[in-house]
Amino acid sequence: MRKIIPILLLLIQFSCSTPTPKPEGLNLRVQFQPETKYLVSTIRGTETVITYSGQEIAMKELKRMNIKNPTISKVKTKTDTEMLTGERLKDGKFPISIKYNKTISLDGQNEIPEGTLIFGEIINDQLPTFNTVSGTLNFDQQTQLLEIVRNTFDQFKFPEKLLKIGDQFSMDRPASLPMEGSEIKTVISTTYKLLRINNGMAQFEISQEYKMNPVMMDNSFIGKGNGKGQLNYDIANSLISDYSIKTELVMNKKLDYFEFDLKTINEFSQTTQIAKL
Repeated sequence: MRKIIPILLLLIQFSCSTPTPKPEGLNLRVQFQPETKYLVSTIRGTETVITYSGQEIAMKELKRMNIKNPTISKVKTKTDTEMLTGERLKDGKFPISIKYNKTISLDGQNEIPEGTLIFGEIINDQLPTFNTVSGTLNFDQQTQLLEIVRNTFDQFKFPEKLLKIGDQFSMDRPASLPMEGSEIKTVISTTYKLLRINNGMAQFEISQEYKMNPVMMDNSFIGKGNGKGQLNYDIANSLISDYSIKTELVMNKKLDYFEFDLKTINEFSQTTQIAKL
């Protein structure tokens, strides 16, 4: 598994608790159903371009180190996962598991071994909590994967409010990016706008804004980002049937003898269907 699993490892689904939208609007709530099997197919793509500039001595040193200018990297991964919820118990709890059936990257390698399982539970129809990873990943990899899954679910604590066509709401999520022995504090603002409800499908427009600030304010770093996407709710089945988003991040970092400009484009798409148990 790669050292950093993209935050856009979104194999989690959330749904509307209301089976049918009333004419006056739609009230969204993150909720899973017991004894249900969800098949999730996810494609993630990332292209990063780093361009260096600066004093001749620095450029020669980069060349000596076989660092290309610009440096271009591409990663594309397809992941097939399965979410399974169990029977509701007398106390209202029911188990949930996430199984990685296949994760293939451009180089043909499995990022996450087939059969890796994450276990958790749902209490009183709230968001699930996860506590265990089973498989061949080492301890650090299991800890990282578990933390990312937990953070992903935290994004779906939507406000309890009635949305009419054209209404929107925004949510802020903190993150941090490591850079040159320091870190970049980032706030990701995501806005969801309800565009339409047709034939049992609710379509939302998604927009994102990334606000970045280095921990040490020495004016050597600037960065920003934005994204656009959409998601479709299958209301009858209470799930997101389609989700896609494209984000672009641009950063500039000044060092003593040179600086670099970094541009990253991330594309994410996901489809979900309910399978028979």
